[in-house]
Amino acid sequence: MNTPDTGTRRRVDPDLVQALAGLNTDASMAVVQRTRRAVMVAANEMRARRERSRRQLGLILLAVGTLVMLLTPAIWVVADDLFEGEHFQDPPTLAVSLVVTFFSTIFAALIVTWRSRQSRGREGL
Repeated sequence: MNTPDTGTRRRVDPDLVQALAGLNTDASMAVVQRTRRAVMVAANEMRARRERSRRQLGLILLAVGTLVMLLTPAIWVVADDLFEGEHFQDPPTLAVSLVVTFFSTIFAALIVTWRSRQSRGREGL
């Protein structure tokens, strides 16, 4: 361990000593105010992030619910036709299967577009 030379004396800043001892209240208040501002900014950012995540979850649930609501009749028709003995190559079953596939593809493309816009918006901040 390094020991200080006894022949050389270091000059100690008296303001630093007073601040460390708690005697300089002006310096302490400045640090307290800076810390308070930093904590408030961090808390506001956390609250905004939480609100954004709730809003995104709500939009996702709305989109999935809408997709299920729109595609349920088509899926029901396909299931009913298959249980009645028709095959996938029959025209009505094939048409409904293509419609279900088409709507699912459009839905997936909308999700990808929405996510890419959202990620570009984050990069700009």
